[in-house]
Order: sequence, then structure tokens, then C-alpha cells
Amino acid sequence: MVMSDDASGALRRLAARAGVIDTYHDAFGQHMVTSDAALMAALTALGWPLTAVEDAPRVLHDWDLARPVPLLPPVIVHRVGRGPVVVPLGWPETAGPGHWSILWEASLALPATEGFFDPATLPWMAAGPDHDGCRRLELSLPSTPWGYHRLRVQGLGVPAQDIPLILTPERCWLPEGTEDPETPTRLWGLTCQVHGLRGRRDWGMGDFGTLAALARQVGREGGDVLGINPVHALFPTRPLHASPYSPNSRLFLNPLYICIDDIPEAAGCPEIARLAADLEEVRAPDLVDHEAVAARKGPALEAAHARFVATEQGRSTPRAQAYAQFVAAGGVILERFAVFLTLGDLYAERGCSWRDWPAEVHDPESPAVAQIALEHRQRVDFHLWCQFEADRQLGRVAEVAAQSGQRLGLYRDLALGSDPTGADSWMLGDMLVNGLAVGAPPDPWNAAGQNWGFSPFHPERLRRAGYEPFARMIRATMRHAGALRIDHVLGQLRLFCIPRGMAGRDGLYLRMPFDDLLAVLALESHRARCLVVGEDLGTVPDGFRDRMHEAAILSCRLFYFERQDHRALIAPEAYPRLAAVSASTHDLPTLHGFWSGTDLAWKNTLGLFPSPAIRDMESMERHNDRPLIRETLAQAGQPLDPSEGFTPPANLVPAVTAWLARTPSLLVTVQIEDVLEEREQANLPGTLDEHPNWRRRVGVAVEDLEADGRLDRIARLFAASRRGTVEWPG
Repeated sequence: MVMSDDASGALRRLAARAGVIDTYHDAFGQHMVTSDAALMAALTALGWPLTAVEDAPRVLHDWDLARPVPLLPPVIVHRVGRGPVVVPLGWPETAGPGHWSILWEASLALPATEGFFDPATLPWMAAGPDHDGCRRLELSLPSTPWGYHRLRVQGLGVPAQDIPLILTPERCWLPEGTEDPETPTRLWGLTCQVHGLRGRRDWGMGDFGTLAALARQVGREGGDVLGINPVHALFPTRPLHASPYSPNSRLFLNPLYICIDDIPEAAGCPEIARLAADLEEVRAPDLVDHEAVAARKGPALEAAHARFVATEQGRSTPRAQAYAQFVAAGGVILERFAVFLTLGDLYAERGCSWRDWPAEVHDPESPAVAQIALEHRQRVDFHLWCQFEADRQLGRVAEVAAQSGQRLGLYRDLALGSDPTGADSWMLGDMLVNGLAVGAPPDPWNAAGQNWGFSPFHPERLRRAGYEPFARMIRATMRHAGALRIDHVLGQLRLFCIPRGMAGRDGLYLRMPFDDLLAVLALESHRARCLVVGEDLGTVPDGFRDRMHEAAILSCRLFYFERQDHRALIAPEAYPRLAAVSASTHDLPTLHGFWSGTDLAWKNTLGLFPSPAIRDMESMERHNDRPLIRETLAQAGQPLDPSEGFTPPANLVPAVTAWLARTPSLLVTVQIEDVLEEREQANLPGTLDEHPNWRRRVGVAVEDLEADGRLDRIARLFAASRRGTVEWPG
């Protein structure tokens, strides 16, 4: 069927109004135009159902029909310091005088601020999609404390209405001295995959006890920060679903990170002693056996909880009181998460998704869910207790980091999304766009594009919720942290989304409420005194990094990627001040892996190159990079040690680290895999079971790092750089 130009044009105007961007430039520089079919699917998912392109003019006409202008917008987000608070006010022409009041956040204990106005005297708002037919009410407040407040407007001959009023700082929090031109603060630290740590007491994978020991060691060495992978909750009934970037929920923690020996109830517990008797078979291998670990730690947690119930719960012990306070503070959301896990236990045989469960439990507020929560209260309490103990132990890691002298402490990681079969999807309902999946457009390494499966927030419904789900997620991940990494921060501006059932090439960009999200992020950052790092790797839109800088969000800069036009590495002095710098990440080869070509060998073996031409191109680039790195470091006054072929120079890691330590950037981190000169990376993008992703364990136990000496060698380089001179490794 031939589509009329009018219908197709109306479809694209409708898409633009709904926040769907129908064209983009891909990584090859090609101008991509989204198909009408993909636009229809996206609009339908967003709540504008279309059965044919010819429906678009009618839908657009209906949208344009005159309708009453709402008295107030769904939410007002205002950065304090940018003049008066502006309220777009819709009102009946016959309205009389009005009255406004601000009900300040309860924690401030402030009386309401109020005033009167005559709507007939107010100027009209400038034209805009949300302002047509609105008057401009300006609130010049003598005091504008940051926080989540309520604005109430009454009078005008209509019922009183109130909406969220979010007052925020201009920028995210930065450590003292960050922007001091004379003696600017410069921080360094270590990053790790918690599950990949090795400890003498672990149960087959790294845990919060192992992490605390590492935090103590990093602090003793003069480090300021300890970066970790996302420790979001995964799926207890699916231990092989181990990717920390595809969690069950981004609001809660993975109980498998609980250190069993550090649970107060574990001491003297016969069942836990029995489970601990044969740990060597899961502790010794170089790969985590997630299934075997879960088979031991799950029963151990249940045994510890049973002792907690018997010895603590129902009594006024300090631990029982702490648990009760934790549950009360977690509120409805924590309770729902524990109920979700209980339902997962009950219906584990039905399938991997909550959509496979009986229809009556698909709604978290249904009577059936309430009845199951009542009948299985002990199991719900078990899951609540696991969150309590995981949070207590993570908090202890933060305490150890501070006591050891770290200036920031934990550097946590927020995944881009959560698994569509998990608790977040169940709890958030239509706050997520279930007909779209977040991914990435085609690029030289993924010719078909990528589909990560996550459902994006619905931009308009998120706005109508006063951004509370977003704020709650940020708040949860900043807990116990001094820094937060936001995975794919570009998603705060726009998300590449693929209509479910379509290919990656059919994707399109969905515009997000960028300014408002940045403002909420700034508020949470100041409240938690938490530095924000945005992972901005990949195809970055023009001007995006300028916006990040204005918001005081650190940019991610990698040794491998910071190049001049002729592929030469940029000088350390050219790195930006507000940046988090490192050699590599979990998704990229380690320094020794890069030099040896281990990642390229894996990709070739697994058939991950889109074509032989791209394989040859990447191999040639790597071949050329080795002498380029040698030349760069030699020009800086320190040649790399001689080495043959793919064998990494003996001083590769310290030399590159010293190079990065010279940057003016606020934060420089080193992966523990690089400190220990490992060749294998934590994750190989584009693979699931073909590569041992999220399973690799480092070769040295945390307790042996001091004797190993390589972390101390790195620490001495950073100590020297702080004195203004770098001791290049010999």
C-alpha cells in the first residue's frame, strides 16, 4: 500500500510531539531515517495506538482539539539561583483572585510560605508545548531551600490543586577543592568486580567481607576511592543470570554478596558450620560457579535468619530494633520487593518471567498478592532480612573505607536498566514502556545494533509522577557511596529504543526530560554528598559533554580512546579537569590483554567480528597501537621495557598508570585486573554463555595484596604525582 505524504508527514509530527526522534546519524556518519512501521510501533507503545499510517492525521487532529488547559503542570522543577519560581497557570476567564502556598518538605520543619495573586494581571507564558493558554505566575521567595516540596493553588473558582515543587542546586556535589586553580583536589583509587575478588574466607565468590578488606588496604595505600560493579539485586532462583547490568531490581542489593562469616547469627550455627565444611571446591577455581555458590549461601542465609528470628526478633535487642527501623524506612517498595521474591520462590517452575505467573498476581496491589504475602509471611520476612543484612554489611564497607583514610570511599555503579522479567518491571507497571527495548544503533563492532532488553521509563508518566521513581533509584544507589557512576549517562538525554519484535536497525531515539533529570540528580548528589560520574563513551551528541560539565558530572575518559585525529594519544595535560580517567573498563581488554590481543583472539574464536574485513581492520589497528604507545611513553621520558611480539612489556601497567596520574582530571582509577597484570576481561560484549562473563576471579587473594607488592607500586606512583613529580617506573 502506498502511503500518502500527508499521512506520513502527520505520523512524523505526531512522533516529534510524543518525544520520538525519527532521524539520527549512526557511528558510520550515515543519516538514518526511521521507518513508518517503527514509528507506529513506538507510538503505540507510548499510548498512541495506530493500526495504519493513515490513522496519524486523525490522532494528531484529536491531540490538537481545544481542551481545557490544566490549572497546573504535573510538576515544577526549579534550580535555586535562577530567579523566581515560574508557575505556568491555566485558569478560567471568569476566575477570581487566587492563593498559593508552598508546603515545605517535612524534614525542614518550616511553616508554609504563601501569597495572593490576581490572575487577570499576570502576563501570558511564552509559546511552548506545555504553556499554551497559560499565565505566568512568578513566586519570588525570600528563602528557597532545596528539597521535594508541594505547591498548592486555590481560589480561582476551581477546586484546590497541589503538585510537586522540586527545588534543586545548580550542579552536582563536588569535593572541596575540586575547582581550586592553585591546589586542585586530585583523587585516585581502585576498581573491581566484587564477585571476582578472592578472599580466604569467601564462599566461592567475592563478598562484602572481602570488599571491606580491600577497602582497608586501598586506604592504607593512600587511595581515595574504591569502585565496584553494580551490586543490584539479581534473581535467587536463577543464579546463572549473573550479569550485574541486567538486575532484578536497581533499588535493592544482591544477598549473595553477604559475607556469611560476618553475619552475627552465623557464629556457632551448626547448619552453617556444616555448609562451610567443603568450601575449598568452590573457593579454589579461577571461575565463579554461581550455581554452586548459591546452593551453599542460600541455605546458610536461611539458617542465619532462623536464628535471628529465634534470638532477636520480637525482642528489644539493638539488632532487632535496627531491623525494624530498616523495614519501616523501606516502606511499601521494600515490602513489595520481598513479596516479589516470595512469588518467585512459589512459581519458580512456571518460567523466568512474572508474566508466566497466574494472572491474579500480575498486579502488586491485587488481593491475591496480599493473601500470598499473608500466608507466606515467614518467607517475606526472610527476604526483608537479607536486604537488611546486605545493607548493613555494605554500610560497614563504607565505614572501613572512611576509617582507612579514603576521601570518597565507595564508588558505586548504577546499571542502565533492569531485566524486563524482574521486580522493577512488576512494581513500576506502566511507568515503563514495555513495548520498547533499550539498545544501541549499529556500529563497526555490532553491525546489527544491540538490544539490551530493558524497558525505558515513559517520559511523560515519569514527569506526572514528579520524578519520584527516578529520585528513589538514584537515592538507593548513592546509599553508602561517595561517588556514583551512571552507566550510559547519554540515556538521560535520549535512549535508543527498539520496538519489541523488530531488529536493531529499526530502532529510534526517545527523548527524555533531560533538564529535569539532571536537576533531580543534582539534588540527590548534594544530599548524599556523592560525586557523579557519567559513562559517556560511544557516539556522544554535540554539546552533551558541555551540559555534563555545567552540571558538574564527570566525564569518563579512557586511555585507549583519547586520541588525536591521526590516532596519536592525547597528552595527559589535554584531559579535562572534570573527568574520571582510567585505562580500561570491565567491557574492554585489560592493559595486558590489549597488548597481547587476548580480546581479539576471543572475538575471532567466537565469530564476533561482523566481517573478515572488520577483523583485519581491528587487528591492524592493534598492531599499529603497540609501537604508538611505545613512542608516546618514550617521548614522555620513559621507554617501555623491550618485549617480543604480543608479550606485554614488564612495566606496561605502571608506565600507563604514571601517564594517567599526570592528568589534571579529578579522579583516576586503576582496575585490580590491571594491578595484577591479568589478561582476561570481566565481560566480553556480544556474548552470554560463550564467554565466562562475570565469572573471572583475580589471581591474588585480597589478604595477600600487601605481600604481592604490585598495588603498593601503583600507590607510590600516585603519591609521587601529588608532589608534582612522577617517578616513572624503571
